[in-house]
Amino acid sequence: MLLPALVLLQGWLLQPRVLTRPLAALGGAMLPHCSRAPPPAAALDYKDPVVAEEFAACQALDTEEVEDELAASGVLAPPTMNDMDLRMMLVEMRLRKSGKMGGKSEKQAMKKPGPDANPFEIALYEKPAFRELYEEKKMARLQNEINLCIEYVNDPRRAKERYGGTAKYDELVADIEAALNAKVEKTVTSGKLSYAGFPANMGEAGVRMTLAGFGELSDFSWEASDDGITCFGTAEYEDPDAAKAAIDKYDGMDMGLGTAIEFTPA
Repeated sequence: MLLPALVLLQGWLLQPRVLTRPLAALGGAMLPHCSRAPPPAAALDYKDPVVAEEFAACQALDTEEVEDELAASGVLAPPTMNDMDLRMMLVEMRLRKSGKMGGKSEKQAMKKPGPDANPFEIALYEKPAFRELYEEKKMARLQNEINLCIEYVNDPRRAKERYGGTAKYDELVADIEAALNAKVEKTVTSGKLSYAGFPANMGEAGVRMTLAGFGELSDFSWEASDDGITCFGTAEYEDPDAAKAAIDKYDGMDMGLGTAIEFTPA
């Protein structure tokens, strides 16, 4: 029955999480310890119906099937991990891959980085592919690779000086770069959107004309930023497909100002 399982699950969540395997080495050489790397921790609420439903589904699998599904996603469970921990690791992996955490997407559940946020914190919030890569390393408890993800995004040159020179380093850095550069697909459900980052010297008429090239605008606003270099505002198309076309064309584009244009669907 599910109730006894949830009672066991509650006890599991309350236990301190301890690494049961030595830290993985990059290229056979142990990376220096980085105290800024947060320890892997379960982010599950056993009272959440979404968690309970996924846990019940995992209960139908035998231990070998659980291990096989984890391994297929690159998560190798320590040989000392017990059956309950294996199943909860699978639950967490499934929820993360599906973007569900308590019924919300991971980005919705995260707090938007403040003005003092470092590049890693910003990338974790804004880059879903990088967030997925980082979470995979946390799931697999690869602490050295977790550290490198953080160090590389915050200071690539320093990370190379400290950790470079191995095939494993080059492989992980290639994965990090690919994740950071992956195009972020934005879901458009209406014709409304906000924009920021167009050069202010285009003027209101220039930006309006540019956006109107994708479809008829029913509403439009424009305002220069405080530094007078870029501008921001809102636009509303009568056809949501026009809003999607504008986002696909210009979102993430750098028009020579060193900052990317950003569109946010309403």
